[in-house]
Amino acid sequence: MLKSFCLAAAMMTVVAAPAFAAGECGSAPIAPAIPAASDLAGKTVEAGRAEVVDAYHQVKAYQASLQPFRGCLEQQAKVDQTALAAAQADGEKGKDKVTTLQQSMADMQKVYDHTVDTETQVATDFNNLHVAQCKVDTDPKICPKKQ
Repeated sequence: MLKSFCLAAAMMTVVAAPAFAAGECGSAPIAPAIPAASDLAGKTVEAGRAEVVDAYHQVKAYQASLQPFRGCLEQQAKVDQTALAAAQADGEKGKDKVTTLQQSMADMQKVYDHTVDTETQVATDFNNLHVAQCKVDTDPKICPKKQ
C-alpha cells in the first residue's frame, strides 16, 4: 500500500509541477517507493536486510538527484528576483511582468517545498523500515547500535 501511495505522490509531483520547472529545471526527481515495515513480515533476516540496503541506496540516489534540481530552482529564483526588481522599477509599464514573475516565483517555491516534504517522507519511511529490520537483525553493519 505504501508503494502505491509513494508512486501516486511521485506522479502528482510530475503532473503538478508548473510549466517553468519543466522548461527551466526539468521535472522534479521521482521519489523511490520504500517498502513498509509490514512488508518485512514473513521474510528471512537476510531478505529483509537486502531490502533495507536496497532502499538505502535508492534514498541516497534520490537525495543526490534533488541537489541539482533544487540548485536550478534557486538559480532561477535569483534570475526572477533580478527581473522582478527591473519590472518594478518600470512602474506601471512593468505591472503585468511583475505579476507574472511573482506567480512564477510562488510556483517555484511550492515545487521546492514539495521536494523537501517528499524527501522528509522518504527518509521517514526508510527509518521506519530500518527500525523494523533492526528488531530482528543483529548485523552491526545494518544495525550498529545492536551489538
